[in-house]
Amino acid sequence: EDTRLDRPVAVKLIRPEHVGAPEIVARFRREARLTARLAGHPNVVILHDFGDVDGSVYAVMELVRGESLSKVLRGSGPHPVARAAAWTAQAAAGLAAAHAAGIVHRDVKPGNLMVLRDGTVKVLDFGIAGISDAAAQSRRLTRAGEVFGTPLHMSPEQIRGENVGAAGDLYSLGTILYRLLTGTPPFRDPEPMRIVRMHLVEAPRPPGELRPGLPDGLSDLVLQLLAKAPADRPATADEVRARLASYLTAPDPPRVSRPDPPLSGPSPLPTGPYPAARRPPAPVGRAPEAVPPAAPADPAPSPRRSLELRLEAAEERARSGDAAGAADDLRALLPHLAAAHGPEHPETLRARRRAAHLRGKGGDPAGAVAEFAALAADLDRVYGRRHPETLTARYYLAVNAGRTGDHARAARVHEELLPDLAAVHGPDSERVLTTRLYLAFDVGETGEPVRAAALLRALVPDLERVLGPDHATSLRARHYLAAYTGFAGDPAEAARRYQDLLADHSRLFGPAHPETRSTGERLHRWLRQAGG
Repeated sequence: EDTRLDRPVAVKLIRPEHVGAPEIVARFRREARLTARLAGHPNVVILHDFGDVDGSVYAVMELVRGESLSKVLRGSGPHPVARAAAWTAQAAAGLAAAHAAGIVHRDVKPGNLMVLRDGTVKVLDFGIAGISDAAAQSRRLTRAGEVFGTPLHMSPEQIRGENVGAAGDLYSLGTILYRLLTGTPPFRDPEPMRIVRMHLVEAPRPPGELRPGLPDGLSDLVLQLLAKAPADRPATADEVRARLASYLTAPDPPRVSRPDPPLSGPSPLPTGPYPAARRPPAPVGRAPEAVPPAAPADPAPSPRRSLELRLEAAEERARSGDAAGAADDLRALLPHLAAAHGPEHPETLRARRRAAHLRGKGGDPAGAVAEFAALAADLDRVYGRRHPETLTARYYLAVNAGRTGDHARAARVHEELLPDLAAVHGPDSERVLTTRLYLAFDVGETGEPVRAAALLRALVPDLERVLGPDHATSLRARHYLAAYTGFAGDPAEAARRYQDLLADHSRLFGPAHPETRSTGERLHRWLRQAGG
């Protein structure tokens, strides 16, 4: 009982024999401070306080009412596809927020996932897991019977004693999704060390073999999560959450009779203002909360259900092509959502994002800029600047600023966004490289072709190294580099670059392709300016 704030809490202790070294306690404190940045995320159990007493490190956390997933899984068999997708997507959303804050869990397992009575899933023990992992790292595999926890959910790199990054959390999440869908872990054996070997060298059976009728894409996602090499797994937890969205209402294979609650997936992203370049996959928020099974039909729905129905109607209007009308519907709902949930509740903030996005998509990018600017400031205050929702709002702020022709503002937002994206996803991630491309484009459109060309000269080798020289984004960057080189006063160099591009387009697409013809026209234009 927290007597100061009059609330029940959960207290966890790190036993003295698992601490031992001052540097581990210091590390726990650093991770606890980072974990505090996740406060308010609906899929994370909040850390309230930490400290040490009588040689034991302790943490005071939010007390949640529900059951651990390990208890739910005990003897349950396969779960409905939509339920498995919804629970895993929510866990992925919590992990995405943690990874964005620089926190790797390192102990993702059913015992660290709590399923609340309303279907919400919360991830436990951020920060604490790192301490337990560090304390036991050197001895967890030295003797059978002293394996830390169980090896059922450990990644190969964790077993080898290597540094565990975000990809290790995704592997562990994959073992949980496998178990939810098939009723069994991907590897099992009475001897823990045999399971360890399986994680290192054996491929799991495809879940579709154990449960015929599973969607192929879902089975593929599970196997990708369980790839032995971290680089072969999905790039981010947010990607996992997004890929699970299409299965939130998936029908179950015929032999499963329990119905699953209906859920709606995330909205599609706009294509963006740049002709042939691919917009980076924008970081999006968490998966929708699971809804408890519906009660018998009630002629008078509750106020909460009425709001849900109006939200669904707005999304249906958006799907029908009326983005502007859907945006108006959502804006009309915002005061009611704020009254029902609070202005800083994830549901309210998510509706604001959708309303702003649809306003831009519906032909009012200037209005969308104003809404995204206000939303980004609120999300920064509530979640922090590197939270997936904050990154999304900042991203769309730049997109819509570019659509209005305010390339100076778009460039400024892109430039401020880049270091945060790089910190979350790594400097070689596709979304970072593509954002660098849009920054260069917006800089060029503000009348700074010399600077734009310099940015592109630094970018093109990175794109070709990471994505390949024939990737559409690499080709688009080379086109911008050629153009801005010419605008900067060197038409001969622009013509030379377009000559190389023309050869590559002819090789890749053929001489009659529209891109090839367009590149040829640009080449002749710069040749004329160069006097050739």
